[in-house]
Amino acid sequence: MNKKKGLALYELITQKPSSIRLRSTEKKHDLNADEDNLEHNVLTPGRSIRFSVGTVGVLVAVSIAMVVISYTMGFRRGSAIAREDYANRLFTELPDAPQTKVINTTDPITVPEVLLPTPQDAASSVAWGAIDQDPRVQGNYYFTLIETTASGAMKLATFCRERGLETYVISGNNTPSHRVIALPGFEDRKNTVAVAIRSEILAIGRQWAETSAGRGKDLHDTYPSLY
Repeated sequence: MNKKKGLALYELITQKPSSIRLRSTEKKHDLNADEDNLEHNVLTPGRSIRFSVGTVGVLVAVSIAMVVISYTMGFRRGSAIAREDYANRLFTELPDAPQTKVINTTDPITVPEVLLPTPQDAASSVAWGAIDQDPRVQGNYYFTLIETTASGAMKLATFCRERGLETYVISGNNTPSHRVIALPGFEDRKNTVAVAIRSEILAIGRQWAETSAGRGKDLHDTYPSLY
């Protein structure tokens, strides 16, 4: 036979009302305590949340790490875009490469023949006298280029005539030496004619010095003499 849990009827009748009220008060207190614990575990507006110092440090470290990662990714992306844009601008600013014209070397090239006047032609076109005559006029100065043998004087006079300078070979009086003189003559040794003739003689002298007959003599010691 099953026994019923709880107090028997006669026990309830014999119990005092004060004990019954005490038990009911304890039950209400337990219910109120359970309700307080339930409200403590539920988040409500205006309710403060407490974190430990370690938790706050972890949250701050995670936030800083996220900021650094975001900045690094943005910087790399911006650098890549800037480099691409700079490369595109350089490519557009480069001048077009000049086109090289290919010439077929197998084709024959016709070069027109140009006849250049020779020094002999230039000298012969001028009405000069014979190279061994004496055209000097008294009272004028004449440049003496050199005093040497007859053959040497003839070579230098011919060389100068081929380059446009009127020269003559003058023999000495009863001497084996011959002199080479240049025309035209002049009355003042400092006038423009004298300066121009001397400059022409020095220019031809530099060429004469390079020949085997010149033997390094550049006619720098030429001098004017009065006739």
